[in-house]
Amino acid sequence: MSKTSSLYKSILHLISINGFSYFVMFLSSVIIFRTVDKSYYGLYVIMISLFAITELLMAGLNDCIVRFLNDKIPLKDKQGIIFFVLLYKYFLIFLFIICIYIGKKYGFFEFLIGNYNEVSSVVSSFLIVVILNGLLSNFISVNTCILNSQKEYKYTAKAEFIRNVVYLIIVFILSFYTSNYLHYLYSSIVISVFMLLFLALRIASDFNSFSFIEVIKAKTNIEIAKKYIFTYSAPLTGSSILTYVKNNLPTIILGKEFSLEGVAVFSILKTFFKALHSLSGSFINPMMSQFLDLNKYSDMFSKSLNTIFIGVLFLRTSLYFLLLFLVDHLFLLYKLSNSEVNKFIFYVLGIEYIVAGMLTIYGIILKLESNTRKVLNASLIRFATEIVLIYFILLEYGVMGAAIILLIARYVETLVTYLYVRNRTIFPYSWLLLVLFLLTIIYYLNKMQLI
Repeated sequence: MSKTSSLYKSILHLISINGFSYFVMFLSSVIIFRTVDKSYYGLYVIMISLFAITELLMAGLNDCIVRFLNDKIPLKDKQGIIFFVLLYKYFLIFLFIICIYIGKKYGFFEFLIGNYNEVSSVVSSFLIVVILNGLLSNFISVNTCILNSQKEYKYTAKAEFIRNVVYLIIVFILSFYTSNYLHYLYSSIVISVFMLLFLALRIASDFNSFSFIEVIKAKTNIEIAKKYIFTYSAPLTGSSILTYVKNNLPTIILGKEFSLEGVAVFSILKTFFKALHSLSGSFINPMMSQFLDLNKYSDMFSKSLNTIFIGVLFLRTSLYFLLLFLVDHLFLLYKLSNSEVNKFIFYVLGIEYIVAGMLTIYGIILKLESNTRKVLNASLIRFATEIVLIYFILLEYGVMGAAIILLIARYVETLVTYLYVRNRTIFPYSWLLLVLFLLTIIYYLNKMQLI
């Protein structure tokens, strides 16, 4: 089997497994959203947004594992990379715990949440859940990256699918007995524990050199961090911090100035498209090692990436138009009102989802060439765009403003990234697509009477 055929087969396999996995996640989210108090759901969204600050400072670390564990470097260096990543992650979580409880003591949440009195009794419990989930998810992500670097991405995808199926079953059962969101979150923690054990045992049996015990023995030093981690991941971390602000600042402002229920509605629609985004791009990070191998053959790589680009856009566009016919049913599932505002948010976030597909494929080239500084530059420009738009649009237009801001900012980032990769013999019709999306943005701005 040729390298390209093997690549396409692996991509289709991953997307298929992840497709079922995300569908199961979707069913779980529908049941939960229909069952629990919307204010509690909105509170958890804000809590997760806060913890995401910590995760941003870890950005690029997982990429380092996938990138360098498949490289021809000493085993001790590879083990050192894993150890440093784990050490750094849990140091950041420790700092988060300290900062968040100091903030809670001095009234940070009263300031942050507009109708704090409605949810004050459960704030501490939600914080504990967020922290526990953070501890577990970061350990799981490291184990997943180790396996992906060894081309075990099919195994990790199947493991995630099983995890989501088990969670769906538990959620379905709980929906008959409780409307307390905490019960659903506690069950998620239990499942994460078993997921971690599942992955760790696979590493210990088949890739023992990268097991937790061997990694601890190897330790690390600052030279390994400087050589492999800082130069590669620092720009990605900077980019992710900006991405966090871009994605979550509108949500946080909405939570302060508007109702938590409004935050919940905006968040569930954004999460819906985020899940679709994760699905159609789910093959990229796990298969980065295969892209590295293929990049050695310039012509083959260009043709393959063009094919993937067209495939991703076709998939996303087809899904979007299908959803336009099903939007009323989707709202019914989530118990959302069929209002013009909610439909506007849905349409705009759907367009953003398609544009994000272009950006994802462009980003492959920059990461393979270790041009992570250019990724950061594009994020800086998007950040500046979003800050300006938040000032002029968000407070006046609420959730509609938040949606259009995300779309415009994403478009700007995609345009800048395209300018970085346009000299490569790939993506020949990108300019036409970018023009079409610009016209779409103008249409929605006109609909909001902004122009």
